[in-house]
Amino acid sequence: MTRAAFVAELRRKPPAAVARLGTVVLSHPVLDAYSGFVPPLLGVLQVRCDLTYQQAALLLSIGPLTSGLCQPAFAWLTDHVDSRIFGAAGLAVAAAALSCIGLADSFPTLVVLFVLGMLGVGAFHPVAAASVGQMAGRRRSMGVTLFFVAGMVGAAMGPIISTRVTAIEPNGFALLRWVMIPGLITAVLLHLAIRNVPHKHDHEHVADMPRAEARQRWTAVMLLWAGNAMRFWVNIALLYLFVRWTEAVVVREQPLLDASRVPVVGSILCGEMNALMMLGMGVGGFAAGMLVRHGRERLAFVLVPLLLGPAIALFPLCGRWGGYGLALLAGVAYASVIPLAISVAQRLLPHRTSLASSLMMGGGWAMAALAPPVMEWIRREHGLPTAFHVVAVVLVASGIVGMALPAPLLRRLG
Repeated sequence: MTRAAFVAELRRKPPAAVARLGTVVLSHPVLDAYSGFVPPLLGVLQVRCDLTYQQAALLLSIGPLTSGLCQPAFAWLTDHVDSRIFGAAGLAVAAAALSCIGLADSFPTLVVLFVLGMLGVGAFHPVAAASVGQMAGRRRSMGVTLFFVAGMVGAAMGPIISTRVTAIEPNGFALLRWVMIPGLITAVLLHLAIRNVPHKHDHEHVADMPRAEARQRWTAVMLLWAGNAMRFWVNIALLYLFVRWTEAVVVREQPLLDASRVPVVGSILCGEMNALMMLGMGVGGFAAGMLVRHGRERLAFVLVPLLLGPAIALFPLCGRWGGYGLALLAGVAYASVIPLAISVAQRLLPHRTSLASSLMMGGGWAMAALAPPVMEWIRREHGLPTAFHVVAVVLVASGIVGMALPAPLLRRLG
């Protein structure tokens, strides 16, 4: 698969179809920008809402748990009612709830707003990813890769937007709510783009395949899910550890800074770290989509985490500038193969692409919900360096899981 082949495929499509595909792809960075609003603000929200460290870690866990668990449910509803409405509705809800996070003045209200926002994130992803796969035709992997990379661009911008806007004195959190407007407009455009995209596929015969073939395909899907769950676990673990790591860096760089200002200054650095990690995810995902041929994905699932994962253990040795570089590399290390996993899962289950997409994304996110409280416990009991070392081990383990994927089956899918 090459970029030229993908462009040639698009040129054969009617302009209206290309415009609809582009609308779906471009809606992803808008949605993921909102999903990136809260993590870098965790230290500030901890002060504003008088949270304990355990409550702060729990809040960050709620995001992937909510989004992850609801994605299979929305995928089932999409299959059941044969509608794409949940994608646009999810984008609108996420934009509204996450932009209003400053309305929270206690842990319960913070949880309500965050849960609503992440429900919207969960509703959007399986519908939009399946729509892209359907609309991209024979170039499904490249279409899904562009969708994934576009999301990472938005996820990189979200932390920058939220930390900059909320830092505006005296009412930055009040200003943040107006940022919902682009999301609401995009939700309308998304609905118009995908409302008539066929949901049923020309692969219904796959549902009647021999039992041995079905078992092999579902085994491969579960292995892909396990690998993605580990990768998303690494993602959420790093989002939490960055909050604590950046606060330590700020104290080291500015030892005379008032303690009440440390979370605010740290949130700016944390937003930059999150943005660089998301940028690395996008660069890695695009490179994998361009370079890895259909049917040859297994090698990437194995080599990328084995070769790059150990670098995460170096974070405790780095200051600000070394951390920037490692954040970018960490994004490449754990996220390069995620769009490949989505594409392969859709090809393994072509009659259930929404379900396949939800398992690869939401199914992995749900498992990642355990990461922040586990990381907080390890940090408190054994120190920040040990926490980073554990994250590196989990990422390497995802490469070991990749070794169990049936290479002949992936090659047969082509």
